[in-house]
Amino acid sequence: MTFLFSATVSTWALGQKPGKDEVNLSDPFQIDSSDYFLIPELIDNDNQQAYGKGKGYLPWGNYSHIIFYNAKTNQSKKLFKGQLALIAPFYSGRYYYDDDREKEVPANILSKHIVYLARTDNFNGDHALDTDDPVYLYISTKAGDNLKQITPKGFNVISWTVSKDRKMLLVKGQNDKNGNKKFGNGDDELYYRIDLDDDVSKIQCYQINL
Repeated sequence: MTFLFSATVSTWALGQKPGKDEVNLSDPFQIDSSDYFLIPELIDNDNQQAYGKGKGYLPWGNYSHIIFYNAKTNQSKKLFKGQLALIAPFYSGRYYYDDDREKEVPANILSKHIVYLARTDNFNGDHALDTDDPVYLYISTKAGDNLKQITPKGFNVISWTVSKDRKMLLVKGQNDKNGNKKFGNGDDELYYRIDLDDDVSKIQCYQINL
């Protein structure tokens, strides 16, 4: 699990709706040496009710939103906008006070894109979004534009690997083969290949025949 430093800011500062007393934020990530920063908002006691009470649980340290901040224009925007999402943290197995973390570039930040692992689909129909729902791979430009779900509906991402030339991703996951609306025993593990392109709309994803 990832332990992340969180800061409390006023709702007015981030334009939150009245009624939410505080917002808990992770440390920012600067995108290369650009003017863009990623500021994740953490799931906390104030916003966890929005995810419902299902058969699974809310993973600790996940993000509810990712805010793109442009230091040059002093403007910010939320990546998933009004969509409910459980977004996996960019770092895992690290403590926020580990000095080495500041020297690392998150694997999610590629040469032309940013990769996100997020649950956005109440796949099992229990009126909640939690760990029993599939993880999808999303991608955007490094300015936070053209967010797109890359992996297909119902495919639960387990892991992903980027090629050394940064032109391709291999994604391992599971389909709900037995139709029980769960991922685990009885479900085959599959690989999908994602061919990257500077134009997000031209990125292609297709299953590998093994």
